[in-house]
This record gives sequence, structure tokens and C-alpha cells, in this order.
Amino acid sequence: MDRILKGLSRFQKTVYPKHRDLFQKLALGQRPEALFITCADSRIDPCMLTQTKPGELFICRVIGNVVPPYPDAIGGVSATIEYAVGVLGVPDVIVCGHTDCGVMKGVLNPEPLEPLTSVSAWLNYAQPARRAVTQHEEPHDGSEFLLALTERNVVEQLANLRTHPSVAARLEQGDLRLHGWLYDLGEGVVTAYDPDQAAFLPLESSKPKLRAVRRP
Repeated sequence: MDRILKGLSRFQKTVYPKHRDLFQKLALGQRPEALFITCADSRIDPCMLTQTKPGELFICRVIGNVVPPYPDAIGGVSATIEYAVGVLGVPDVIVCGHTDCGVMKGVLNPEPLEPLTSVSAWLNYAQPARRAVTQHEEPHDGSEFLLALTERNVVEQLANLRTHPSVAARLEQGDLRLHGWLYDLGEGVVTAYDPDQAAFLPLESSKPKLRAVRRP
């Protein structure tokens, strides 16, 4: 906690004065460029990853970057989506998963988490991803299966996102774009889901990874 308080002090004494104009402008309102839905994992910093400034991303963080389908589990995630899409009018929504995700590991090995009733219930939203991957691959704890599960989970959450009325309405109007990303923590590489090829492709390249995400 001491380190956090020292950081706050540095912000107030050094960072804020350098960007006073920006913060005073932001105090009058916001117009974010995208809704960024990602995991609550402490190793992910959406603004560092995208090199965006305060006010440019509307961020929703929740373990497993899960988007419950509408109207199931209406709560903070659903309200955040509705506000970003329906009120702020963001033109883009990004669902960003990541490697070495504890939630995905929990989906593969749920028994240790059974005493945590809220976590266990939340893991159920990732079960469709596990079922989809298991149709094509033998389930195991290896890194390749975990990667396939993590990728498929992003695809499933994009499908859930489309069930939300505010999202469906904007998609019908043609002024909203959905993106599925996977962030490799160790390599710093981000791949994006291409529905035409059913694969995650490097954002700077048209060449797909060796692994394709199977269609359901």
C-alpha cells in the first residue's frame, strides 16, 4: 500500500501538472473511442497495451473477459456495455483475452475453485468455449489446449455480446464494430479474430497463426 500511496503522490505533484489541460478538458465530459472488455488480471494494462491516453478507452474489467448473454446475469458488465454503446456511442467494442488466464485454467480444473461459489458460477459462462474446443481436440492441461480454449472463449463472448439489445441495434444500424483480441503476455503480441478464416491473425500481418479456431 505504501508504494501505491507514493505513486499517487507523484501523480499529484508531477504528472497532473504536466497534463493539466487534458485533465481539465476531461472533467467536462468524455467521448471514448472504444469499449475495451478485458480480464481483471493484474498483468494487463489496456492503456499501456494500446498506448492510449485518459479519456480514449471506456474499460470493463472482469475475470475471464466474460460477457454474460442477455438477459442472463444482468449486472455491472451488462450495464457497462449498455452505457458505452447506447449512451456514449462508442464506434468499436474490443473483447481482449490473454494467455496464462487463471479463469481458463479454472475451466479445465474447476475442483479447487468449488468453495468459491461466485467464481465457480462465473466459470459456467466459459463452458461453451470448452465444449466447442473439446469437439475437435482431446481435453488436457497442455499449453496448446489452453490456448485453443482461451481463443474460443473470446469468440464465445463476442457471440454473447451480440445478444445485448443496445449492441444488436447498433449492429443493425451498421455503425458499430466488434473485435476479438488475444494478448500474449510473454511476447507482447496481439492477435485478432478473423471470422472469415475462423482464425486469430497478427494485427500487423495477414498471415494466420498455425492454429485456427474451429467453427461450432
